[in-house]
Amino acid sequence: MKQSDKKLPLVVVVHGSARTVESLRDGFIEFAEKVHCAVLAPLFPKGAVAQDEGDGYKLSSPASFPYDQILLSMVDEVSTTYMAQNTFCLYGFSGGAQFAHRFAYLHSERLEALSIHAPGGCSSIHHNITEEKLSALRATPVQMVVGERDTLSHTLKICRKSMLESLCEQWRSKGISVDFKIAAHIDHDGFALLSHCFDFFSEHISSADAYVEHVRMA
Repeated sequence: MKQSDKKLPLVVVVHGSARTVESLRDGFIEFAEKVHCAVLAPLFPKGAVAQDEGDGYKLSSPASFPYDQILLSMVDEVSTTYMAQNTFCLYGFSGGAQFAHRFAYLHSERLEALSIHAPGGCSSIHHNITEEKLSALRATPVQMVVGERDTLSHTLKICRKSMLESLCEQWRSKGISVDFKIAAHIDHDGFALLSHCFDFFSEHISSADAYVEHVRMA
């Protein structure tokens, strides 16, 4: 594992287009207390680049505003201020899942684990990742989850389940191990899917006991 046993594990959670970031943050509190990790829940506001523009944070174009670098600067600040790791578990739902899988193409070496839930649009891995980044992604635990009833992306008018299944097949064809799940009886509801992320991240976050003891002795 890349993690240091004397720093607090970090989980980054990225909101969807509805930007329910406060509810999303609150939804991770019990999990964070259970596994002893820090949670960073950034808010990417609308209109940061152009008036009423709200989708740029999804990293749909490498030429867009560098939201990936903004997130990395946030992570560096949290790492310095709270003695947290600067590698992290990354979760995203819907628009946040678009950000998360594209971020992985750019910065897979910074990821401890990756959980992608129900993106409304996917970028192919085949032309978007270097061999160096691909090698790092092969070493990263990856989860993909979509609701059984989550059938339509209103933006692209295609089935989210089919789209995520296709992305999973692409990644597996590149030698990436993907834990793929279809959640029964769930539609496009990120909070209903969170338990899958919690279970997955719990398996891949090192115990923070050494960190806690280190702080007590400091």
